[in-house]
Amino acid sequence: MPTKTSVLIASIASAVLFTVAAPTPEASAASITKATYQTTDALNLRASATTSSKKLLTIPKGKSVVSSYKTGNWYKVSYSSKTGYVSGSYLKKKAAVKASTVGTSFTKTNYTTTDSLSLRKSDSAASTKLLTIPKGTTLSSSYKKGSWYKVSYKSKTGYVAGSYLKKKAVVTASATGTTFAKTNYITLDALNLRTSNSATSAKLLTIPKGKIVTSSYRKDNWYQVSYGSKKGYVSGSYLKKTTSSSASLPPVGSAADYSGTTMYVLVPFNDSLTLRSGASSISPSIGTLPRGSVVTVTNALHKTKGFVAVKTSDGRYGYVEATYLSLFQPSMSARPLVVLDPGHGGHDVGAARYGIYERDIVMSVAKLVAERLSKTVDVKLTRYTNDYYPSLTDRSVISNAHKTNIFVSIHINAASSTSAYGAENFYYRGNASVALSRNLQNNLVNSIGLRDRGIKFGNLAVLRGTNAPATLTELGFLSNANDRAKLVSPSYQQRYADAVANAILSSL
Repeated sequence: MPTKTSVLIASIASAVLFTVAAPTPEASAASITKATYQTTDALNLRASATTSSKKLLTIPKGKSVVSSYKTGNWYKVSYSSKTGYVSGSYLKKKAAVKASTVGTSFTKTNYTTTDSLSLRKSDSAASTKLLTIPKGTTLSSSYKKGSWYKVSYKSKTGYVAGSYLKKKAVVTASATGTTFAKTNYITLDALNLRTSNSATSAKLLTIPKGKIVTSSYRKDNWYQVSYGSKKGYVSGSYLKKTTSSSASLPPVGSAADYSGTTMYVLVPFNDSLTLRSGASSISPSIGTLPRGSVVTVTNALHKTKGFVAVKTSDGRYGYVEATYLSLFQPSMSARPLVVLDPGHGGHDVGAARYGIYERDIVMSVAKLVAERLSKTVDVKLTRYTNDYYPSLTDRSVISNAHKTNIFVSIHINAASSTSAYGAENFYYRGNASVALSRNLQNNLVNSIGLRDRGIKFGNLAVLRGTNAPATLTELGFLSNANDRAKLVSPSYQQRYADAVANAILSSL
C-alpha cells in the first residue's frame, strides 16, 4: 500500500510531466484592419506562420499585397492565386489611397502597360478586381481620378494605376530622313509597302517573306525601298540586314532572268512574225519567222507582252513581240489553241495563308495542264514564272491576238471564314462559255471530290475582255484546311491539272 509521501511525489511528477508535454500557446492571432503593404525585399510566401513551413512561392520586391489577418509577426496575404503567410519584417505599410470624388477629363491619350496590371472597379487598390491586363497592352484614357486612369479592356471598364502606364508617342510622318550607304535587307515576314513613313498611310502592295530589298534612305524606322514597279516605305522592324546580293533573289515583279530559254513562234498558218532591229513596232524589219520557228531568248527579261530580244536558229539577232511566242511547240497542222491564264503573279500574290500563295499554286497547275494539252492542242500561257505580273488587260489582249478556241483563267479562292470550301466556275458571255464552265465544274467535283459550289455569272475584267469562250475557275479555298491540304499537294495538283485538261478537251 503506497504511503502518503509516495502519492504526493507521484502527483508532483505528473504535474511536471503535464507542464513539459503541453504545447505553448501560439503567439496571439488576430484580424486587423485591411491594409495594403509593399514588399521591401524578395519575400517567401509560406503555407503557415513559421519559417520551417512549406514555401509556396517568392513575392518580388516592390509588390503590393493586402492583409487583414496576422499571427505574431506573420501576415496572411494572397499573391498569384496562392494564399499563405509572409514575415512582417519585409513589409511596409502603404498610405491608404481614398477614392477621389472628383476626376479630370483630358484629351484622349494612348498608353502602354509597363507590367501586368489589375483593372479595378473604382479608383482604389482595395476595390474589386475585374481582370488583369497583360504587360505591353495599349490602352486609351480620357479621364482620371488622382493617379487612377479610367480605361476599357475586353468589354470591361474600370480604373488602373497610372504608375504602370507609359504614354505612347504620337507617330507622325517625319519631315526629314537619313541617307546612308545602299544596303540589302531580307524581309522577315510578309511586309506592307506603304506610300509614306506611317502605318496609317495607303498600302501599295505586300512584299512576301524572305525577299531581298535595297534601301539607302529612312525616316524614323521606315525604310524607303522599291519593289515590283512600286516605291514606298516599309517598317524596319521586319527587315534584317543581309550580305546577299539583291540580284540573287529578284524582287517580285522585276525582270526575272529568262535568257537562254527556247521558245517557239506561235502565229496562224500562212502568217509570220516580224524580226525587228529594235524593241519597237516601228523599228526596221530584218526578217520574218514562220509558225513553229525556234528562237532563244537573249535578254534577261521574262514577259508575255511587249518586245523581247532573241536569237534565231540561223544565228540572227533581233526583237520580236512576246505575245507570239510560246514555250510549247505548235503543230504544223491545224489544231485548236488554248490559252491558260495562271492568275495573279509578281507583286500580286493572290490569296495567301501561312506563307502559301495562290500565285505559286496556280502556276504549278497551269504548267501541268499545258504539258498534258500540248500533245493534242496548241497552248499559250499568259505568264510562265511567278516573278511576272501581266495586267488583266494584257491577259485578254494576249488571247485576242490569236485565234483562241478556249481561254481558262486559273485561280484559288479564300474567305474570312474557314468553313467555306469547294470549287466554283464563272462565265461572262455565250453558251460556249457556260458549257465550258459546267464541264470544268463537273470534272473538278467528280475527279477530286470537291464540294460543288456551282457555276455563276461573273462580271470579271479578264472574262469581259476576252473574245474566246472563257471561264475563270476557282480550284478551292486556301482558307479551308481540307482544301488547302489538297492544293499544296503535288499529287493533288496533278489531279487538278488532269481534271482541267479533260474538261477543256471535252469542250473543244
